Amino acid sequence: MDMSALPISEREAASSVAEPWQVADGMLVADYATSNMVRGGEFVARIIDAAEDLNHHPDIDIRYSSVYLALMTHSVGALTELDVDLANAIGKIAAELGLT
Repeated sequence: MDMSALPISEREAASSVAEPWQVADGMLVADYATSNMVRGGEFVARIIDAAEDLNHHPDIDIRYSSVYLALMTHSVGALTELDVDLANAIGKIAAELGLT
């Protein structure tokens, strides 16, 4: 089994990601302010590229001025290193785009 798909504790996940990521209801979640839908779309397009690279895909809710993300490894039914890796990749993308 791929070691990155082994369950990790919520505490371990929370301590491995930066704001705005947090653990809620057994998932890593974040809400990024994007100021408008075009900026949100650009952000989501970059997230999709990162998700494809990791073969791990977030739940995405795009609104006019924000993007809400939720991560959990559905095949395991728990948080895994894959979730942490994707959350951190998304955090880097957000920083590059100047999003909070």
